[in-house]
Amino acid sequence: MLIPPAITEDGLVGSKMFEVAFKLQHNCPYTRFSMKHPEVRLVEWCNNRIHVMEVDCPDIETYTKIERDLTDLLLWKGGKILKKNFLEGNLQLIIKTCCCSKLSPNVDDVVEKNSCLAMPPEVYYGGWEEYRVIGFRENDYKRMFEELNRLGPVRILHKKIIPDKSIRDTFVISVNSVFSELTDKQVNSLVAALEYGYYQIPKKVTAEEIATKRNIPRTTFEEHLRKAESKTLQAMAPYIRMFAAREKRIVEPPQIHT
Repeated sequence: MLIPPAITEDGLVGSKMFEVAFKLQHNCPYTRFSMKHPEVRLVEWCNNRIHVMEVDCPDIETYTKIERDLTDLLLWKGGKILKKNFLEGNLQLIIKTCCCSKLSPNVDDVVEKNSCLAMPPEVYYGGWEEYRVIGFRENDYKRMFEELNRLGPVRILHKKIIPDKSIRDTFVISVNSVFSELTDKQVNSLVAALEYGYYQIPKKVTAEEIATKRNIPRTTFEEHLRKAESKTLQAMAPYIRMFAAREKRIVEPPQIHT
C-alpha cells in the first residue's frame, strides 16, 4: 500500500497549491485494454459528454491487431464514434456519450471528492493509467491517496509546489503551436541532439559525431538543428515574454542608432 509522504514547506506543500502526477492500476476497461496491449498509448480528453482520444500505435500492423479490442472499448455501454482521423501516424477519435462517468469506481470522482482538480489529458500506457492533479490542502492529498490505494497499485511520478504568483503557470501549451512549423528533418535533428546529449553540460557529443551516426554531412545536420532551434524559440517567444514580464525580468532591447 502506498503511504503518501508528508508534505511540508521543506518538502512539498504545507498549505500551498501543488501538483502531483501519479499512475495506478484498477479494474476498468481502459486499464484492461492497456494491460493486453501495453505497446499502445491512449491519450484522452473528456468532459463527461464528449470525449476525444488519440491512439498512438508503433505501426499499422499493431493497429490492425488491436482494432477489434479498441472498437469494443470505445463502444461499450452505448458509446458512438462521431469522427475518426489519422493524423501523423496517430488515430484520433471523437466519441459521443462518453462512458467515463459509468466507470465504477471512477478515479476522477475520487479526485473531485477530495477537493482536487484533475488536469487533462489522462494517459493509458503499459498497463497503467496516468493522471495529473492540482491540490490545495495536505489533508485532501492524503485522503485522496488513501482512497486511490483501495482501487489498486499507485505510484507517484512527481510532485511539486505551484508558485503562488500566478495560476497562469499551470496552463497547457499546445505542442502543435510550438512544433508545427518544423520539417521532419528538423524534428529528427532536434530529437537526435537531445537523445545523444548534445545539450547536456558538458556536451556528451559533438555535432560532427551525431552527423556521422546519422550518415549525413555535419553542415547539413547543423543547418537542420539551427532552423529547428530558431523555429522552436520563435514559437515559444510569447510565453517567454509573459514569464519574463511576470517576474519583472524584461530588459529593453538596445537602441540601434543609424
